[in-house]
Amino acid sequence: MPKPPIRMGFLGCGRIADLQCLGYLEHPDAEIVAVCDLDEAAARRRAEAWGARRVHVDPEKLFADPEVDAVEILTPHHLHEAHAVAALQAGKHVSLQKPPTRTLAELDRVEAAAARSGRVLRVVENFMHYEPHRKALELIEAGAIGTPLSVRVKTAAGRFGDGWEVTPETQAWRLDPARCGGGATTFDHGYHCFQMGRLFVPAPVERVHAFVHWTRLGDDAWIDGPALVSWRYAGDPPRHGSWEVIASTGMRVPSKYYVSDDRVEVRGSEGIVWVNRCTGRLLEEPSLVVYREGETRAFHDLATDWADSFRAAGRELVDALAEGRPASQTLADARQTLAFALAAARSAAEGREVAIDEILADPDASAAR
Repeated sequence: MPKPPIRMGFLGCGRIADLQCLGYLEHPDAEIVAVCDLDEAAARRRAEAWGARRVHVDPEKLFADPEVDAVEILTPHHLHEAHAVAALQAGKHVSLQKPPTRTLAELDRVEAAAARSGRVLRVVENFMHYEPHRKALELIEAGAIGTPLSVRVKTAAGRFGDGWEVTPETQAWRLDPARCGGGATTFDHGYHCFQMGRLFVPAPVERVHAFVHWTRLGDDAWIDGPALVSWRYAGDPPRHGSWEVIASTGMRVPSKYYVSDDRVEVRGSEGIVWVNRCTGRLLEEPSLVVYREGETRAFHDLATDWADSFRAAGRELVDALAEGRPASQTLADARQTLAFALAAARSAAEGREVAIDEILADPDASAAR
């Protein structure tokens, strides 16, 4: 007898829900049954588009809904802890948008609630599901470039007004470090880049140094960039990484999504891997290229639509719940990435190198100004 579908409830109907829904709508063993947003009209539009039967404007009503098995939390970061804890206490599985919380202390309380509930809690970090990133990791783990020695990530912002239309309300909380948890670039988007910094080297990040330029846009609005973050991995051989944010806000970056040109280069003892595409399509080039022994190998047939990474993330959660196994990203992994982001913020604020252990020993450390 076939198992009943995993019944999803969505908390938050903002821009990212356009993509977060795809894996559930397309999975034969899942359905979106309930939608919740303070904006009832927005919730009803989403419910109609997704075929959801129930609409809520109060998160507590969503958490108490007996038809909901799991909740996708897409609310602003300062609400993540309260919403995740309440959903877990109500007996729901939880999928929590990155960054999971603003501090390690908040994450600890979420983790404790998950342990008490016995329910699955995963953090959505879609870059790790993006096929060029996944293929790069597969090649690196298979020894395609020898021992990975260096990771370099580059993010070039694009021209304001291009790409996705984002509502002023969404822009407002992301540009408010208190609600965002830090900078819109180096904390919100940065979580992706710090995860990429950790993904390709099988050693923990040990020490971090960062420069971040902040520009005030209003009483509670700041934009962080340009920025340069460097780090050292633990152990031998010596290995380092860097992430550069370029504020090229007059440059056109063709994109259906956020106007950002994100690239990753991993250099090893015997070769190099380049991932040349993510949200933006700046150049028509292979999404993944490998160099070794004087030869290059280009991959032209990988799925490069950014939306596909969200599809994969949604499918992965449904399969994990159906199979009774943990889902990626686990809280242990999310904790290390969050500590990495917080270390970079402290380094930039205090003008010094910061050890990851220092952040792990200070769970109230914050990236907010």
